[in-house]
Amino acid sequence: MAYKSPFLNLKPLLGNFNWCEFLFIIGPAQLGKSYAVIDFYVSQFVETGTPFYWIRLTETQARKLLNNNAEKLVDPDIQRRYGLDLVTNAGNVYHVTKRTKPDKNGKTKIVEKKLMARVMDLSTFYKDKGAGYFDKDYKGWYNIGIDEFQPEKNEKRTFDVVYAFVRQMENLVRNTKTHVRVIGLCNLLEEASDILCAFNFLPETYGTFKLKSKRCVIHYPEPSAEYKEMRKGAIADMLLPNSSMYSNKQNIDNTLVDKRPLIAPSYVIKFTKDEDHWYTVWNNNIVAKYNKEKKPVIPMRPYLDEVYVQDQVKNVILMFDSRVFRYRDLITFKRFQSDLELMKPRQS
Repeated sequence: MAYKSPFLNLKPLLGNFNWCEFLFIIGPAQLGKSYAVIDFYVSQFVETGTPFYWIRLTETQARKLLNNNAEKLVDPDIQRRYGLDLVTNAGNVYHVTKRTKPDKNGKTKIVEKKLMARVMDLSTFYKDKGAGYFDKDYKGWYNIGIDEFQPEKNEKRTFDVVYAFVRQMENLVRNTKTHVRVIGLCNLLEEASDILCAFNFLPETYGTFKLKSKRCVIHYPEPSAEYKEMRKGAIADMLLPNSSMYSNKQNIDNTLVDKRPLIAPSYVIKFTKDEDHWYTVWNNNIVAKYNKEKKPVIPMRPYLDEVYVQDQVKNVILMFDSRVFRYRDLITFKRFQSDLELMKPRQS
């Protein structure tokens, strides 16, 4: 699906929320993803009084959105169009509905204001635990946006993004299963998104993919001719013409995916106590998702209720770095890679 405009058209996608809860939009930089979603959520606030949540990867990134009365969150063009008078306090963004008359210096005081948005982050989800954002009697929509939730190519991974995402969603909606709109926005960089792997799907072609069992839609649009023309000759176009950040083309290495029959399990690799981070190595070098295989265990960290041997850990890392391992599928490869990147270096 290619647009006849340089920018994202969100409206055709919103109808999916009659059955789904998650919409992930994977598009190049400057497609207007954040603008379109903020515009929609602000319109919902103006029309129905529904506030929204906006989530970034880190606390520093989230804090920057609140500078200058949330100018980086809500574009000045959107503020003017809806007649918004925004102020911020901590992580909250308010629309001022009533002010006093100007004093002799032209200054006014806020008489009434209404909560429009809460800006949060994934890295400090634990600070929001038990904060009471949800209301068991609330019948309206939960409008949630999560922007740039994927670490950049050279950005150090310091926490488990998927775990933090799930816990932050738990903070906000708990057991709510209807009237939930979570829209995730990301540039498809060379590293596949951790969260998309959690939905067990990585798009390999352009299109809109409906994952009914996950109540999720993944929209991966082909850049339009108008977008390409807009980007033509820009600095990034000249210096990084093949970067997926602007081309929206995947540059993911599929050469390590091995579909040969799994003959015999060799051993199990554990990164945490959670089975979602366990892998079984078959045929001596094919890594697959753990499925209750009873084989010797290599714990990648101490305190996993297994015998920790640092030389075994070093050998696993060496096999990964030397591209000895093969993987049952691309998602297993990305999850295994992510688990390795989350490991803190240990002294020899």
